[in-house]
Amino acid sequence: MSDYDSESPSWGLVLVRLAVGATITVAGWQKILGGVGGELVLSTKSRVEEAPTWFASFMNAVVYPYPEAFAQIIQWGELLGGVALFLGALTRPAGVMVGLMMLAFSFAGPAEQTPFALLVALCAFACALSRAGRRLGLDSIFDGHFPGWISWTRAAA
Repeated sequence: MSDYDSESPSWGLVLVRLAVGATITVAGWQKILGGVGGELVLSTKSRVEEAPTWFASFMNAVVYPYPEAFAQIIQWGELLGGVALFLGALTRPAGVMVGLMMLAFSFAGPAEQTPFALLVALCAFACALSRAGRRLGLDSIFDGHFPGWISWTRAAA
């Protein structure tokens, strides 16, 4: 069977998964080592004022009342989501989670980082949609251990 007929993704997509996973892991680890707190979340207020109304409303109603909790969610979400992508472990939920985090960052983070955030979000969503953990990843080992909608694998009979 040729590489093109395989159920596994292309090697190029595996490289994308590894790069995104490593990048996000390092970002999360740096935040954890730096002792990031609520100021990370609260520093986004001026940028969020320029965001779409639905996003600004969400931030004002849900995120800003709990800045310390969301700072923890951000740093641990980056670390764990990045490690999962890098290892090819549950790439579908990890890719969606990382993609949504980076999409939110594109609205809330510094404007000059928006193109990078959107690129990483797109790559993370591509990994989630394409079985990117099935080649050189733990998703091939998880086959049958999780529902197929979580890991793109065949569920146990």
